[in-house]
Amino acid sequence: MTDWYIEQVFAARTWKLRKEVFSAKGHLSEVMLDGDFEAAHFAAYSGDEVVGILTLLSSEGDYEILYFAVHPDFRKKGAGSALLGYALQFVKTVEGRSLFVRATSEQQHFWIRNGFVMMKESGKPDRLPSSSHCLQRDVENNANHVRYAWQSI
Repeated sequence: MTDWYIEQVFAARTWKLRKEVFSAKGHLSEVMLDGDFEAAHFAAYSGDEVVGILTLLSSEGDYEILYFAVHPDFRKKGAGSALLGYALQFVKTVEGRSLFVRATSEQQHFWIRNGFVMMKESGKPDRLPSSSHCLQRDVENNANHVRYAWQSI
């Protein structure tokens, strides 16, 4: 039995954990997105505390995971995979085609274990660190396929 649950939330519910995990200087402005209020946000809760977040932004049926984090005390307990499963179901429900994520080499095993495949690079944009890779999962029919990456999504 798990001691957490997942629901779709407003952007503001994700900001605290985003700031803790992704902010270099501890400023909220570092982790707010221009499209935060148009994005889909999901949170894993333990009681009233947000212990995991996932943020999706869509573009013409493709969805990109912009933020994904699980509090260290809840890692390796299924919260991350459950958040991802919830997001995949959301994308299927809104008839999305694919889900994309940018990940470091250290993070790739999680994404591959959850059905993502590495995308072929075709002109990696400067904004991505050299250690960042793009992975993709087709959600239309649960089959994975490779597309050429680094197009605007």
